Amino acid sequence: MDAIPGRFDVPDDVTAPVVVGCSGGPDSLALLVLAADAALDPVGRWYAEGGAAQVEIAPCGTTLCGRVVWLRSPFDEYGCPLTDRQNHDRLLRTRPVIGLEILRGLRRSSEHTWDSGTIYDPSSGWTYQCTATLDGADRLLLRGYVGVRLLGRTTTWLRVGAEERTCRNIGP
Repeated sequence: MDAIPGRFDVPDDVTAPVVVGCSGGPDSLALLVLAADAALDPVGRWYAEGGAAQVEIAPCGTTLCGRVVWLRSPFDEYGCPLTDRQNHDRLLRTRPVIGLEILRGLRRSSEHTWDSGTIYDPSSGWTYQCTATLDGADRLLLRGYVGVRLLGRTTTWLRVGAEERTCRNIGP
């Protein structure tokens, strides 16, 4: 079927609204199409701990997992790459922190929440139960806890690349 001028066909697998924007002069036209449902997924790269690290969240079978892919300060006091030296298992203390899987087993439990996972804290060597909740497209609230969710701590991760947008959204 021929395309109809001014009409955009949406693939059958897109279930969320599609935003279309245009920019450019008469000689050029740039078209941007974003599927809104793609933004409501924690898969991607996130700033953790106030920007001290970046964690890449990706599908791991039927669950989500996350690995450290970047550190603001990747070296120890001797200039060596940071390792998992606080790990309670002595055999794991030489593992590099970059590349370390710190999120495991997160399963979607509702539209914006994943739970039944674990989060590992390389600075303490402890592993905690974990839930992750999207607070909009660019903020991920991670709660690490022991036994009962009430006994835990929530940290906010920001999607890498969304810094200007999230900062602007808080207002003066």
